[in-house]
Amino acid sequence: MNVFRFIGHKIRSGAGQESRNDRMGSVSSTIGLVSVALSIMVITIAICVVLGFRSEIRSKTSAFMGSLALVAPGQTPMNDRYPFTDSISFLNQLESVPGVDRLQRVAYCSGMLKTSDNIFGVHFKGVDSLYNFSFFSENLTGGEIPSFNGRISSSILMAERLARQMGFGPGDEVTAYFIGDEVKVRKFTIAGLFDAQLENLDNSMIICDIRQVQRINGWDSHDISSVEVILADSADIGQKHNQISNIVYEESSEDDPALFVTSVKQLFPNLFDWLNLLDFNVVAILLLMIVVAGFNMISALLIILFRNISSIGLLKAMGMTSAGVGKVFRYIALNIVGKGLLIGTAASLALCAVQKYFKVISLDPENYFVKYVPIEFDFGYILLVNVLALVLIMLILSLTSRFIANVSPDKTMRAA
Repeated sequence: MNVFRFIGHKIRSGAGQESRNDRMGSVSSTIGLVSVALSIMVITIAICVVLGFRSEIRSKTSAFMGSLALVAPGQTPMNDRYPFTDSISFLNQLESVPGVDRLQRVAYCSGMLKTSDNIFGVHFKGVDSLYNFSFFSENLTGGEIPSFNGRISSSILMAERLARQMGFGPGDEVTAYFIGDEVKVRKFTIAGLFDAQLENLDNSMIICDIRQVQRINGWDSHDISSVEVILADSADIGQKHNQISNIVYEESSEDDPALFVTSVKQLFPNLFDWLNLLDFNVVAILLLMIVVAGFNMISALLIILFRNISSIGLLKAMGMTSAGVGKVFRYIALNIVGKGLLIGTAASLALCAVQKYFKVISLDPENYFVKYVPIEFDFGYILLVNVLALVLIMLILSLTSRFIANVSPDKTMRAA
C-alpha cells in the first residue's frame, strides 16, 4: 500500500485520539462530505434541466418548422409570394447526408379567420401525403390527424388555443378569407386540435392540404415555399447547416432554382437566446457551487489538521517533508470529496429520473414552452463535471499546504 495513503487512512480512522477529538473530526468530515454532495447535486440537476430544455425546444421547433430549410433568396420559409419548383436535382444528395432524417416540401399562404366578434390572422401551412405527422400526433388534444391522400382535402389541423378563442372544436366548419388581387373565400373542416406550446406561432398556424395553398396562391402543383430538412436529434444544426449549404452551392445546376439554407436558430432567435442564457446560468452555478464546496472542504480539512497537529509534527520530526505531509492529508480530502461526489451524483440522478418519468414538477407552458420540467441525461457531461469539480476542489485545498509548512515539529511535540 502507498505509505501516504496508509498514514492518511490511519489518521482518518482516528487511531489513538481522544473521543472528543474523534467526534470533532467526524463532524468536520461529515460537513465537508455533505457540502460536496449538495454542490454536485445542484450542478447535476441544473445540467439535466438545461439539457432537457434544449432537447424539448429543439425537437418542437425542428418538428414544427424543420431543423433547416431551403428557401428562395431573401425570403423566409413562410414565403407566399416567390415560390420555387420542387424539381431540384440535388435533393437525393441532401437525403443521403448523415444526420438528415427526411425532407418535406411545404407551401404557405396568409389568411384570416372571422367570427362574429373577432378576426384572427393566420398562416396556412400546406403539406402533402408524405409529410410526417408524428409531432402533431404526440401533441394532439382532440379530433384526429387529417389524411391528404386522394382528392383535395378541406380538413385542417388547428391550435387548441386558437380554436378555444374562436369557440370551435373538432368537426366544426370555419370560413377563411385570403386577401390578394382579389378576395378568396374557402371553407375548411377542423379535423383535429394540437397544442405545441411554441409562443404564439402554433397559435397562428393551420395545417392543411398543400394543394389548397397552391390553388389559393395561384401556383402550379410543383411550386412550393420551402423544403424542410429534418435532422436527427443527435445531429449538430450548425455543422449540418454548413454541410448542406456547400452541397446547395456546389451541386446546383442551371435548371435548379436559386436557393439558400436557413436554420431553426434563425427562425426562433429569442428561444435560442433564452437557452444560451440558461447555459450561462449553469456555468455560474457550477463555479459558485464548486467554490462553496471547496472552501467548506478547506474548513473541514483545517479542523482535521488542527486535530492532528501533533501527528504532523511527529511525521516531520521523522523526516517527512511538508510536501509529503500535504500528500497524506490530500488523500484524506480525496476520500471525503470522492464520497461526496458519488453520493451527490447518485442522489441527483435519482431525483432527475423521478422527474423525467413521473413529471412531478409542472410548469406554465406560456412562459416556459413546456408543461413540466424537462430532463435529459448526458452521462458524458455529468462525468466531465465530476472530474472538473474534483480537480478544482483539490486545487483549492492546496491552500492548506501553507499551514502544514508552518508547523514546527519541536513545538508540536513539546505541546503534545
